[in-house]
Amino acid sequence: MQLTLALLAAASMAGLTNAHGYFVAPGARQPGPTYQKSCGMQAYYNMMGSNNGNIQGMYQTCKLWKCKGLKYADNTAHVQHYKPGQNVALDFEIVAPHDGYANVSIISTAGDGHIIAANLKKWSKYALTSTTIPESEEKFSIKMPTSLGSQCAKPGACATQMFWNAPSIDQTYESCIDFTLSGSSSKREVGMEERAHARDFNKV
Repeated sequence: MQLTLALLAAASMAGLTNAHGYFVAPGARQPGPTYQKSCGMQAYYNMMGSNNGNIQGMYQTCKLWKCKGLKYADNTAHVQHYKPGQNVALDFEIVAPHDGYANVSIISTAGDGHIIAANLKKWSKYALTSTTIPESEEKFSIKMPTSLGSQCAKPGACATQMFWNAPSIDQTYESCIDFTLSGSSSKREVGMEERAHARDFNKV
């Protein structure tokens, strides 16, 4: 049995050697026992082999369009705590570039990951292979909305999600940071339109 699992892990890792990108700081969600139970051993070994890869190469059985299927229960020790209007520095490592577009949004982690604050940061062209990756695509900041009320007050309710899509190779990469946000106004801000799902970011 151990040999079988070892071979499975090796095969999964081999398929993910072309890593792509993830949040370095604050730390992004990682796989753990809850993910393993929900998504199965194959998906677990895929993520353990490389947490940078695309979601198309994994099983579509555990809400992979929300934080790549990674579970809050495995990441309770990594929750960040923010205030409305706070500027938050983010470090996203592009391990291997692929031409595409990207954006950073806040999602409600209930259901399939409803977008409650869209385009806190966006790039119409991202990680182009024809140029050197600019530092601004890996080290940047976002401003926490002041219009979310108490939606993100409870740990595990919200996450900051990086969504990077590379249409030319039909691959999508996601990375999430769990956080809480102290109470704020519920009045909508200009530019903070809601979108139903990260998959709706087909244009920026």
